[in-house]
Amino acid sequence: MEASEARRFVVLDFYRFVAALGVFIFHLKMIDPGISPAWNGSFGLFVDMFFILSGFVISYSYPSDARGLRAYSRFMIRRIARIYPLHLLSLLIFVVLIGVGMERTARSTSLDFLYNLLLLQAWGVTDHLSFNSPSWSISAEFFCYLIFPVLMLLARKVQPVVLGVIVAALYLVLAHGHLPIWQERSQMYGANYDYGMLRALPSFLNGILLAILFRMSGPYRQKPVVFAGIAVFGLSVLVLNVFAKPDLAILLFSCAILLTAIGESAFKEFPGARLLGRLGNTSYAIYMLHDAILIAVFKPLWTWLELRPDQFGLFALACCVVLTVIADRTYAYFENPARRLINRWADIGVASPRKAQAAEPALRFDNTERAVN
Repeated sequence: MEASEARRFVVLDFYRFVAALGVFIFHLKMIDPGISPAWNGSFGLFVDMFFILSGFVISYSYPSDARGLRAYSRFMIRRIARIYPLHLLSLLIFVVLIGVGMERTARSTSLDFLYNLLLLQAWGVTDHLSFNSPSWSISAEFFCYLIFPVLMLLARKVQPVVLGVIVAALYLVLAHGHLPIWQERSQMYGANYDYGMLRALPSFLNGILLAILFRMSGPYRQKPVVFAGIAVFGLSVLVLNVFAKPDLAILLFSCAILLTAIGESAFKEFPGARLLGRLGNTSYAIYMLHDAILIAVFKPLWTWLELRPDQFGLFALACCVVLTVIADRTYAYFENPARRLINRWADIGVASPRKAQAAEPALRFDNTERAVN
């Protein structure tokens, strides 16, 4: 399947929404040390699913004939338009929180601000998280975007089975090898500031592999397959809520993404597509803003209401609803308009009508990419 056939996978969008809320709950549970172990799952591993999903949707929607510096420049501008406006907004929010004394750690210096501004904070340049700590994963994705042409070249040059071996070897070496950048085996799954971009690498390449397998799945594109994918994703959520099994989580995420994409492609329009797509649109805002809202609103509210640990479930549910509403409005009034503005500037700018006409295919690609990612 070529990029011109690219579509929006709304069920994968919904997975992203669930995962963003899962990461939020993973952080929210830290407001009280007495919260039940039932909430002490490993939802932080949803970040690795984000990396796999990004590799999948970006490589799936990337034009097969895209070559050269110009295509790469447009790709990078689109990716920056995708991640940077909200990253900058959240960074400035944390500057304010630090200024008024609400930030939970004082380890945010002027140099840290520069690292965050340049999206370098997950490249091993510092020894701590700073400002909006979840943004380390955006720094890691930015690294993958920079080397994306190399990854795509590799994917196009080797057979899928060889690429699968390479992906498995990367997981094996980075997650289970004794590397000097991490102190113990499997430390990759806990990495963030300490070379978190290497944590993203095997999962992002894994996503590229899944996109290749999806293109080969024509004979298997039947509607019931999507329900198998949904079941596997549900199983992954249950596993993460009970066990810290990173390798199992990666396997379940990969199967869920591939099966879901294969099955959903058999639908002309998946039931509830509009709602699922809208929830998917909120996912990035949920992820990027949740830490600031937790610090400024939810944690003080927990203390003010004098809630007990056994009341955490209802509190978390209410917080998820409020956060989703805030994210929805942020997407509508800030994130999407900012992204469109940057993309329009990148594709047309102040060009002549001839150049604008030449840019039309890129605009169509951009709309597709924005939809699926």
